[in-house]
Amino acid sequence: MGWRDGDSGGNAGSSETSWKIDGRTFSAANSVNRSPQLQLAVDVLSIDEALAIVEVVHESVDIIEVGTPLVIECGLKPVELLKEKYPEKQVLADLKIMDAGSIEASSGFGRGADIVTVLGLADEATIRGAVEAADGRGRVMADLIQVPDPAARARELVAMGVHVLCLHTAYDRRDEGVDPLVELHAVRPVVDVPLGIAGGLKLENAADVVAGGADIVVVGGAIQNAEDPAEMAAEIQRAMRGATV
Repeated sequence: MGWRDGDSGGNAGSSETSWKIDGRTFSAANSVNRSPQLQLAVDVLSIDEALAIVEVVHESVDIIEVGTPLVIECGLKPVELLKEKYPEKQVLADLKIMDAGSIEASSGFGRGADIVTVLGLADEATIRGAVEAADGRGRVMADLIQVPDPAARARELVAMGVHVLCLHTAYDRRDEGVDPLVELHAVRPVVDVPLGIAGGLKLENAADVVAGGADIVVVGGAIQNAEDPAEMAAEIQRAMRGATV
């Protein structure tokens, strides 16, 4: 499964830079990608709930995220079960690693995760440890939640070998009216790795973030709490892909 062509850094902002995720080609840092991916944040508290929601919506999602609340409640078993049931999907373990990067990332990859998350605020040694653990096994996504200067930190993380970045508005800030496009517009021009965005995303703004340069759109409650989760996931996916035309 090729993540991208070329190295993990350099050529930021070049219109000729491209990369691949599961055979899908993504464009340069300053362009809109041609095939954005929908990531389902499975932030439930039981394995049964997780399996039930993924069963309903899996046809319309590209990445299945085992959310941090589920990991805290159930450990890495949901990662293992979901990868076994949906081997064609990418499974992300949202571990939010802050220390012991190599050990904790290895645990996620060992249970079947294709992607594990590390906090962008973590020490360089932690991040490099996670990246080393990913070698030949998977990819590391750095979560930029609460990073004071996302653009500057994004450049540093790419230099450390991080494969994917995610701009993340904290759940506890959901009522503050944070505009996800502000950080997206600051970070997209300075990095040439796939860029995800999470926090408060829904049908009404999914196309906007793709048009702004997001490669991965992370949606949780807007799908899980919908009257028809399968149809909502399909509508969001259509909106995302329509934004690239």
